[in-house]
Amino acid sequence: MYDDPSICPACHRRLGSSQGVAAHLSTARSCQWYKKGKMRALTLPGQFGLDDEIETGEVDEPFLTQGDEMIDTADPTQIVDAVPPCATWKKRELWFKNDPEDKHIVHHHDLLEAIKTLLGNPAHAEHVVYRPKKIFSDASKSKRIYNETWTGDWWNTIQDRLPSGACVAPVIIATDKTQLMQFTGGKTAYPVYLTLGNLPRALCHKPSQQACILIAYLSVSKMVGKQLTKEQKSTTRIQQLFHDSMHIILEPLIEAGKKGMEVTGGDGKVQIVYPILACYVTDYPKQCLITCAKYGTCPKCQVNDAEMGGRKAAGWRTQRKTSKLIHIAREKETSISNFQELYKADNISGGVHHPFWEDFPHCDIHMGIISDVLHQLYQGVVKHLEHWCTSLITTAELDHHNCFHLASGVWVCGSWRVKKAKYCTLAADWNG
Repeated sequence: MYDDPSICPACHRRLGSSQGVAAHLSTARSCQWYKKGKMRALTLPGQFGLDDEIETGEVDEPFLTQGDEMIDTADPTQIVDAVPPCATWKKRELWFKNDPEDKHIVHHHDLLEAIKTLLGNPAHAEHVVYRPKKIFSDASKSKRIYNETWTGDWWNTIQDRLPSGACVAPVIIATDKTQLMQFTGGKTAYPVYLTLGNLPRALCHKPSQQACILIAYLSVSKMVGKQLTKEQKSTTRIQQLFHDSMHIILEPLIEAGKKGMEVTGGDGKVQIVYPILACYVTDYPKQCLITCAKYGTCPKCQVNDAEMGGRKAAGWRTQRKTSKLIHIAREKETSISNFQELYKADNISGGVHHPFWEDFPHCDIHMGIISDVLHQLYQGVVKHLEHWCTSLITTAELDHHNCFHLASGVWVCGSWRVKKAKYCTLAADWNG
């Protein structure tokens, strides 16, 4: 039947001529798979030259093998089982010495394998950047442009510390406790995501590009213990558990950041890469938890909680100084409460003896904290505008004049999303 040039080889429909078959293959959606397929040249009638002869023969070797066993190609389940597995999940249990029965489970991937996956993706080969750059807005080089990780001063500083020919892989970590579906009984998940500063921002913002990898799930189990106070359950133990969990996940960065590792890029070239923790993206409560800063103070500078929002400048926090203060408090502590008091005197949270970042090379955790755009910018501006507007007009008038339509008014909105916060901010600014 395939020898007849007037029959469509995809749907076996008779179309009268070979020209009709060609037109049908280019227009019919049900037959487009045949035209786009890799075997088109082997099956289309009349497409071979006089010297292009096809020979066929039997193959004695099995199609797929799994160990020493032959796989039946007619059984699709065996073919699927023969596909190499993806990165496996590792499981670690943590518990406190005085409460060994209460287990906290951390699920995580191999961090270095995740980094190799991102840098070795062939789809991103032409977008990966291994060297820092300085970009200027004009030929006089008077105005510097900072729009990517590799255009900043941090990368240039770290690059000068590494051996000649080595590359930096700025590791960007993001965490956010997530509420699951309502019908699951109010359960939550605590995912940890990884991406690299070698990839452009536009690429990382597209989920379809898979430039951001889920590397771990932190424990979300509640703290129990009959002899624990409410503050110890909600603060001290949570801080210890978080830092111990993150140390398990990010521990490979210590050795790899000191000695480097070989990574095969998507273009096939082998690079000596030093993965360095560069940035941690999270909300303000987690920023204080990560940097061991006392809640209510700034996780980046040394301003006191009473002076927050003022115009007086304060010195920057540094990882070296914070680690030194923690070490001094450990040596002087006589009890948990005494340890916390020594901490709080220096605007440091008193629940962590060994932060997960204390041994990371070329890292400053305070510098790696960035602004929380949703809570600190959009929602922060909205709350400021709400107080400012209500000092001029009543709440009823404010609900009546807002441009972004809220059916029940501004004041009963329980949860603010990014889009809603943006529109409300623009609306209030436009009305003002």
